[in-house]
Amino acid sequence: MAKTLKDLFLALLNATLILLAICLFLGWKLAQSVDTLRAGFTENMQLIAPLRDQAQGIRGELAALRSDLDTLRGQNVQLDGVARQQLTSALKRLNALEDKLENTQARLANLAETPEDLIDYAITTSADSIADRILVIRGCAPTS
Repeated sequence: MAKTLKDLFLALLNATLILLAICLFLGWKLAQSVDTLRAGFTENMQLIAPLRDQAQGIRGELAALRSDLDTLRGQNVQLDGVARQQLTSALKRLNALEDKLENTQARLANLAETPEDLIDYAITTSADSIADRILVIRGCAPTS
């Protein structure tokens, strides 16, 4: 009886140590993945800053173009109805482009200032992907 209890205890200890080793290995791999993600986000943040600066430069060029078009429209140059209508249409498109650029610039600034949103998105996407893979392995894949 004592030998059986001793063997049972040793088997339990052995299984516990194996599970602990597996958990440590998985934790180590998770830490490596987090470090890789962090490095990727750092690189992405460095890429966003020049894009934001470029968007500001484009916005300045659009403002200068609008000013030139307004000057052209305000001068006493004889324009026929079609040319005046095209000029007005170009100004409307320019305003729409500037609004889109302003929205894009605001989104880029928001991403650069709050990388937590990118991290949350990456974690959520990764968790969903892992859950889908586990379901496929278990044979419980949702029908798509």
